[in-house]
Amino acid sequence: MNCRKSKGSLVNKMEWAQWALEYLAKARSATHEDFNAAMQELKGYDHIVRQQSWYSSCKNIIPTLYHRSMEFLADLNIPGSEFSSPDAFDTELRDYRAFVQGMTDELLSEVEKYKRVHNLGEAPSLVYVAMRQVNNVAGALDYVRSKAPEAAGSAAATDPVQVDIDLIAGLARRFHEAVLSLIKHPHAGAPLKIADEWDCQYLFRAILAANFPQVRDEEWNPSVAGSAARCEFFLKPLATMIELKYARKASDAKKIKAELATDFVDYGGNVLVKRMVGLVYDPGYVLPATLATDLSGPRQGLERVEVVVSPPRI
Repeated sequence: MNCRKSKGSLVNKMEWAQWALEYLAKARSATHEDFNAAMQELKGYDHIVRQQSWYSSCKNIIPTLYHRSMEFLADLNIPGSEFSSPDAFDTELRDYRAFVQGMTDELLSEVEKYKRVHNLGEAPSLVYVAMRQVNNVAGALDYVRSKAPEAAGSAAATDPVQVDIDLIAGLARRFHEAVLSLIKHPHAGAPLKIADEWDCQYLFRAILAANFPQVRDEEWNPSVAGSAARCEFFLKPLATMIELKYARKASDAKKIKAELATDFVDYGGNVLVKRMVGLVYDPGYVLPATLATDLSGPRQGLERVEVVVSPPRI
């Protein structure tokens, strides 16, 4: 594909998306034999080994990635059967990258677990075979994402994780719009009422699930200073915790600030967490306009904290 370029980036999103699909197809073709070899090696382990968790991870990851990497490239046309537009492709590409990152995290966890349990310097070779396949796909995905037109001249856009955190914050800001859309059922069915924090969790989890492939519910956080915290959701590929609060009256501001301050300490002490997004739902506009800005910003152990009040204060 011959595309015009400007300062190293493809001129527009359609050109980039079409080029990216063709590049990913070439990358997948180049590693096809290696993938097949990994599939064959997977079959060579005996019954006893199959009871090990590291083998279970490899048994799941290798064939899943093998088929997913082909399914993603089933149609190289935009618009086509897989992607209706460049934006749709971009969204699926981001979700695909998060999906692959989850595999990376799982394999790294199995490596550390095996070393610790068996007091050895490295894990079985099959784990590294699986890791190679995952890294090959992740490398190709990261390369095409780095060439997206909007990446040029934007420090935040060059970091896929920061783009994803921006998306989460954007979804949080529009949470009230999602609630309003549920007030009246189009076919006289029972509407979903958002009346407390549990209802907020129920709805926002559905919103997150539509945008991110791996959303963990109520993840236990390691004990800090003798107590353990629990968040609403954890997006492990993004190293991001998500907290939800519901405001009923003006006096709730003090309580919410105190709870979030505790969350900052708890999650800042968790080595698996680098970022936190807090959604504070305030349908009655009872909270001060400065609450979100007062609480947002880096904290000890957290490189980014984004607190969002929905509906936004003007």
